[in-house]
Amino acid sequence: MKKLPKIAIIGKPNAGKSSLINRLCSDNEAIVHEEPMITRDRKYYKTDWNGMYFNMLDTGGIDLESEEKLSKQIWRQSEAAIRESDIIIFLVDLKSPISPLDEEIADILRKSGKPLIFVGNKWDSQKSEYYTEEYLKLGFGYPVMVSAIHGLNITELLDEIIFKIRQLDLYKYRKSGIEETAINNIEGGAAEKSGHEMEENNEGIAGIAILGQPNSGKSTLFNKILKEERVIVDEAEGTTRDSIDSIVTINERQYRFIDTAGLKRDKVKEQDLEFYSKIRTLKTVEKSEICLILIDATKEITNQDQKIVRLCLEKGASVCIVFNKTDAVDNEKIESLVDYFNNMLEYIDFVPFLKISALKDVHFNELFEMIEYLLEERLKKISENKLMALFKEIENESAVYVKGKKFRIKFIRQIKISPPGFLIFSNMDVNKKTNIKRFIENNIRDKFGFTGTPLFFKFKH
Repeated sequence: MKKLPKIAIIGKPNAGKSSLINRLCSDNEAIVHEEPMITRDRKYYKTDWNGMYFNMLDTGGIDLESEEKLSKQIWRQSEAAIRESDIIIFLVDLKSPISPLDEEIADILRKSGKPLIFVGNKWDSQKSEYYTEEYLKLGFGYPVMVSAIHGLNITELLDEIIFKIRQLDLYKYRKSGIEETAINNIEGGAAEKSGHEMEENNEGIAGIAILGQPNSGKSTLFNKILKEERVIVDEAEGTTRDSIDSIVTINERQYRFIDTAGLKRDKVKEQDLEFYSKIRTLKTVEKSEICLILIDATKEITNQDQKIVRLCLEKGASVCIVFNKTDAVDNEKIESLVDYFNNMLEYIDFVPFLKISALKDVHFNELFEMIEYLLEERLKKISENKLMALFKEIENESAVYVKGKKFRIKFIRQIKISPPGFLIFSNMDVNKKTNIKRFIENNIRDKFGFTGTPLFFKFKH
């Protein structure tokens, strides 16, 4: 098992931490916006330079003077990032004069004793006015001057990161110079391992996305699974703006759990920040095998809940609807919600329901049993002989006619799993005939199951 070096980026709000993450990782995963404190949780990004891999930790901007509850929670996330990091990048805004907050952060980082790379951001051109000399009073010398937005001096910063990793002997090299093995393996005996303690190659690990409307309890459930506060849990809507993921080992099987930003219903004029969060959530759905859709049992079901279910199925994810906060309502209320949802999802009766309370640990273990079951269902492979026998039997017992012509399947084969897909040759074009597609799907489900997973069909005639 490999453990990659961790480099945390620390600084005050709007210093450009997420922009720098995107530049260093050649990605646009981190949300960048002019509004301060957009990054609220700590998030991990794997990247490499000159053949050496490491994890970058993006954190929320530190504002020690703010009395807001959210600011204090963001600070706790940053504290955790400082503790678990091997190297810290202290990022300052060279276009702004040094502030008491910069000095306080410098003090905290100095006391941490962690190796530090001092970086000045927003160095866009030599002609602009900068406050570089002012920052010398922090005692870290001249900063590595970069422009995260324009990509200036980024290779110099990456070289400095690699120099520090080698200097600290975080890696030991094999003679081939190709494989790199971390010194510190993850300690054995832990039932669960969080995302920053993952194997370098996590391909093949099932992705489990936790979705739902804002404030439905997604982050509470995510934190309960991880048993650590990776995600800020607060009553305010929209406290999770990025998709945060961690690898968790349960019963010797690894899962990638992903907490996502709440999906609000579309507005005529949606804030661009909410739009970017939504795009990341949609990308997460596309990369996930299972979507746990949380419904707040204390509230009424909305059309948006139904849309989230349909979206996940359209993207090929298996779905379980999870009624959360069931400790706060009576059984009659819960059953009425289940009945109402069933009526809303008229043609999606293969999606299972769970009733839990993430906060109170009610039916929490059933969640993992359901995940295992859904993974088995989406990996199910039915032989060609069984499929042909099923539809031969159906054709003999009951027939479907289109404009007086009897519909007949000549050949059917399952051509993929996860999600399951079928190739069907028939005696007529049925691509636009929803009733026949539903007839085929219902018969396959009645005979073979495929609980929670969408089925996809390719028709030829």
